[in-house]
Amino acid sequence: MSTRAFSLATLAVLAVLAACGGGTIRPSDDPEASAPAPSPAPSPPVVDPEPAAAPSPTPPAEPRTSPPAAPDTASRQTPSEVEIRRVGRWISSGIKGARQLVIRDPATWSQFWSELGAGVRPQVDFGRDLVIAVASGERSSGGHDIEVQRVTRSGGELRIEVLRTSPGKDCMSTAALTQPVDVVMVPAAGVTGWSFIDRAATRAC
Repeated sequence: MSTRAFSLATLAVLAVLAACGGGTIRPSDDPEASAPAPSPAPSPPVVDPEPAAAPSPTPPAEPRTSPPAAPDTASRQTPSEVEIRRVGRWISSGIKGARQLVIRDPATWSQFWSELGAGVRPQVDFGRDLVIAVASGERSSGGHDIEVQRVTRSGGELRIEVLRTSPGKDCMSTAALTQPVDVVMVPAAGVTGWSFIDRAATRAC
C-alpha cells in the first residue's frame, strides 16, 4: 500500500469516529461494557395523610330519677254514706260519763248494755255489724240530747259525726238529771278504723 492510500484510509476511520461522537471503545468481552447502567429506584409517591376523624360527641347521661310513688288511692276515695240502723235513744240512762264507743264483740256489748240499764239486750250479729254508742254524760237539767247524725266511709275508715244539743237560755226545762245516749248499728265488713267528729248546737225554744 502506498503512503497516499494509507493516509486516505486513516482519514476515513477518523471521519467515522467523529460522526459517532467519539468515546471510549471497549472490547466486547468487558462485562462493564455489556451491562446496562442501573436506573435509580423511583421515589415512592407522597400521599397526604388523611385527617383524623373527629370523635363522636358522647350523649349526656340521662339523669336517674326514682320511679314515681304509687298514688294513695285510699286517701283520695270519695267518702260514701253508710246506712245507720238505730238501736235506741235515751234521755235518762245509767251512763253517767261521756262515751264514744265502737263495739265489735258480744262481751263488750253485754257489759255496755248492762250499764245502760235499758231492759232486754238486742241481739247483734258481730260478723256482719258493729255498734256505735255515744253518751253526753250526766246533765243537770232536761233539754239536752245527743245523736249519731251521719256515718261515712273512705276505704276502711269510718267517719262518725255526732251532734250534741243543749237548750237555749230562754227554754223551759225540767230540773231533773239526764244522761242522753244514742246507740246505732252499721255494717262491719272491711272496717279497719274510725274517728268521731263532734258538733254542738243550741236548741231554740
